[in-house]
Amino acid sequence: MKKLKRTYRRCALVVLAVLVILMVVGSFLDLQISKLLYPGHESSLGQFFAAFGELPAFLCFTCAGVLLFLIRGRLRRDWDVLFLITSALLVAFGLVMNIREACDNVPALPAWVAILVTVFAAAVAGAGVVLLTRQCPAKTVLRFLLTLVFVSFVTMVLINVIKVPWSRARMRLLVSTGNDTYFMPWWQLGGALRQRLVGEGISPDEFRSFPSGHTACAACAMLAILLPTLKKQWHDKERVCLIVGALWTLLVAVSRIWMGAHYLTDVTMACLIVLGVSVLGIYLFYFNQKLFRKIWALLAEPAKARQETM
Repeated sequence: MKKLKRTYRRCALVVLAVLVILMVVGSFLDLQISKLLYPGHESSLGQFFAAFGELPAFLCFTCAGVLLFLIRGRLRRDWDVLFLITSALLVAFGLVMNIREACDNVPALPAWVAILVTVFAAAVAGAGVVLLTRQCPAKTVLRFLLTLVFVSFVTMVLINVIKVPWSRARMRLLVSTGNDTYFMPWWQLGGALRQRLVGEGISPDEFRSFPSGHTACAACAMLAILLPTLKKQWHDKERVCLIVGALWTLLVAVSRIWMGAHYLTDVTMACLIVLGVSVLGIYLFYFNQKLFRKIWALLAEPAKARQETM
């Protein structure tokens, strides 16, 4: 655990350093960077990431549901029905929410395409975690699925709570109106501007720029750093898994700037939020032994819980 904790700490510090640098750069050059990258119209590639860029967060729920279904037999038998219901709800939530978000973000997208891509991605991710957790201790699987649910859920709540009062105008609004005075730095609230322009007929969605929900959900892919805990042969592969997740996050973040939906500081702050929530989640379920022992004692059979803690 000490080696794992040291690895996670180093990875978190590296990611934090990169994000702080980007936040500083964006604080001075947000508008200029968006003017450089945003062509003033949408692209098919940008629409793909608008529809499916958020997949990682929703796959966290579906994978957690699948894993809970698989290990329920090693937990409290008298709670079996509750575990079944919870696992079904987690899977359903992940599927329904991603399909809904895909159709909302790209209205021209046929519903059957959203359903097909979502179900396929969930099936592949679910099969992957099932293979990884073969002969894996129930406690290890429980740590993993609790972290997935905690990070993805808390991230979604925080992003949406922040968006409403911040009310930052999107870059595409500036371009469509030809009015750069609508631009506000990330630290400035835009409630007054939002209230005035919405009254003039502008969509409220044009004032949900900070922070980026797509990027935050995409950044949940960096929870792949936890996959080596499920497979002994993958030990010392934490950095590789993190890089894979970071690449997806980068693609989604760039696409959101490219689409005029967000600025550099919007996508960077989203990643910072996910980083903070992930650090907290990993600490709670992996390194706070006292807390996890209580969770295990609650969810496992009393006899099993006593044996595991002896």
